[in-house]
Amino acid sequence: MRDYILMTSLVIAAVSLLSAPMTFALAHEAHKMTCSDTAANAMKADIQSMPDGEAKAKAMKEMHMVEERMSKNDMKRCEAHMHNAMKAIEE
Repeated sequence: MRDYILMTSLVIAAVSLLSAPMTFALAHEAHKMTCSDTAANAMKADIQSMPDGEAKAKAMKEMHMVEERMSKNDMKRCEAHMHNAMKAIEE
C-alpha cells in the first residue's frame, strides 16, 4: 500500500512539473491586449505613473506607434506595439 501511495505521489509530481511551462505560456498569451481607445488610455495612465527613465521613454514611443496603427486600422501591428508597451511597463 505504501508503495502505491509513493508511486502515485511521484506520478502526480512529475505531471505537475511537466505541465507548468504550458500553464505559464497560456497565462502569458492571455496577457494580450486589444487595440481600442479604452485600452490605450489605460496604458497611457500606467505610463504616466512610471518614473522617468528608459522604460518610460520606450513605453511612450510604443504608445505613439499604437496611435498611428489605430488610425490606419492596422490592428495586428497595433497589438504588437501594445504588447511591447506592456513589456516596457513591466521592466
